[in-house]
Amino acid sequence: MPSARSINNSSIAIIGAGLVGGAIMHEVVLGWVHANGGASTLWQPSKVRPAEHLGLETIFFTATGEAGVAVQLQKLKDILGPLPEVRVTHQAPLVFIVRCGDTSLRIEAESLDILPDGLTVANVDDETFRKQSAFHSYIEKKQPRFLVIGANLASMMAYGMRSAQDQALVLPWLLTTLKRAADTAGVEAVAVIGTTALGGQGTNLVWTHQSHKEMDVHQVAKVLAAYGILGVLDRASSDTDSKVRYILLTPGSLLGCDQVDFGPVRYFLVPRGMPPAIEDVIRAHDFFVPLYEPVKVNLQHLSDEVIDWEKRRAAEAFLVGAKVKCGETGDTAPLQFACISHAFQMGFNADSYIAKIAIDELTGRATGYNQVPLGSGKIIEPSAQGQNERTWVLQRLAALETQHGKRSCPVYPALGSARAQKEIVLAYVIHALLAKQFGEATVQQLADYSAEVLANQLWEHLQTDRQLLAEITASIPVISPIGEIYTGPSLPYLGKGVVRTADLSELTDVARFGEFAAVGAVDLRPVRDVAGGNGKVYETGVGVLIDRARFIRDECVNRYQAASVDKCGTVLDARIRFWIALTSDSKTFFDPALFVVQFLGGEQAYL
Repeated sequence: MPSARSINNSSIAIIGAGLVGGAIMHEVVLGWVHANGGASTLWQPSKVRPAEHLGLETIFFTATGEAGVAVQLQKLKDILGPLPEVRVTHQAPLVFIVRCGDTSLRIEAESLDILPDGLTVANVDDETFRKQSAFHSYIEKKQPRFLVIGANLASMMAYGMRSAQDQALVLPWLLTTLKRAADTAGVEAVAVIGTTALGGQGTNLVWTHQSHKEMDVHQVAKVLAAYGILGVLDRASSDTDSKVRYILLTPGSLLGCDQVDFGPVRYFLVPRGMPPAIEDVIRAHDFFVPLYEPVKVNLQHLSDEVIDWEKRRAAEAFLVGAKVKCGETGDTAPLQFACISHAFQMGFNADSYIAKIAIDELTGRATGYNQVPLGSGKIIEPSAQGQNERTWVLQRLAALETQHGKRSCPVYPALGSARAQKEIVLAYVIHALLAKQFGEATVQQLADYSAEVLANQLWEHLQTDRQLLAEITASIPVISPIGEIYTGPSLPYLGKGVVRTADLSELTDVARFGEFAAVGAVDLRPVRDVAGGNGKVYETGVGVLIDRARFIRDECVNRYQAASVDKCGTVLDARIRFWIALTSDSKTFFDPALFVVQFLGGEQAYL
């Protein structure tokens, strides 16, 4: 039975210092500040925030490491610092006291790994083992009124599990422990947020996998974990002996509005088959992506000689650039962010938007987004706020590039399918070439090229910028105009690392090479090639890019007068509407994001 203290305890525990966890903490703190007469400069007096009514005195906050909570606490200090009515003091390195007048709010942060150590078939249902775990002990000790799981449990199951543990054990153990601990501690409401394998992954699939055959074991595990979470929480919420109210929010794709940054790029997971020496470098540097001078491969002269990648380290040792944190896609470069947040492809929910929904649910307001019971299956659709933030994020990314004097690389490794990376790189390099040649890139300039001239100029551009070539080949190979392959130590299309050039021997098959060029490499050959797969026909070669430009010019611009197109909604092809908006006299600006999104799936726009 819950104790009297737990029933009256005015606290909230937030587990997970990521996008949602941090946003919920900020929302709770600012609501408390406003309720106690502070933050008069932030809102109009008539504006009511649900977090004002939680009546909290303590916030418990965790991440798997102290660095994560320290970052969120510093962000909170930056938010509260300009408010004259608010005072923030340190009682300990990870303990803050926020004061408004005579009232104070205590924030206790600490590291916590909720995954159990030593879990086996023998102890998965052992109550002594359960109660001794860090997860159960934390909840029982803190006895919060509200408990928020901001960590994405489905992702943790797929990517964060220790190699010796079985998801079939971890998933039921974790959720059963959550239920038992919440019952014991007298928690009023538990909010679980972020089973995005059922949310954002559905809308984001074109950027992550081309077919079910490309869904690796981690992705399958993530989807299965998400369904398992739904099922267990559904049973927990139906338990008549439990007084805990369960809330399940599936936000879809998330955008961290305050997490625009500049610095080293990280792998989300080490690519399969990476040469051991390079994997050691990656792991030794906290998964930062090392750069190497690519190897030139002539398929007619393959070798079994082992490549000494260490001798091929690029001038700048690691991939560096501006980036924005997206919950579904991790760190992205500006062009990738523009593409994946474009209206043709998908939208984002801002983390602050999800935080407001979570607070509404905790205070008992019906938002319509709670997925418990299981039958509702509600997913929070992309919000207008997330789309509004897109422009700000792109401006901030551009400012970071100017500030550091370094533009972002077009592709970050381990993000999306090779097909998506190929398209993004091509659009980026074409835009850079046209801007260099003409000052301002337009579709008309691209349409005027011949395939041979464009292929040679693109290759010359990469040859003069070896750093850019190394950044590209860190994640996807490049095929030169004469058909030679330039590759880094990982070849995603083949699902293997490159230890010796003979590792590419299967590409000597003509059909296999054609498929590789179409969906797995940046193909700069002037000749056309066609490959079929997944029920689609893929064309490759720079001539296809010129044809796209001419299609845009003739079908999406010159076909209609601008005055006849309603830019806010029309029965006309959506491509025409967007390209007309970019038209200036007889020219059409070359927009890399539109160029990628319009044609990634062939000649059909994503609507």
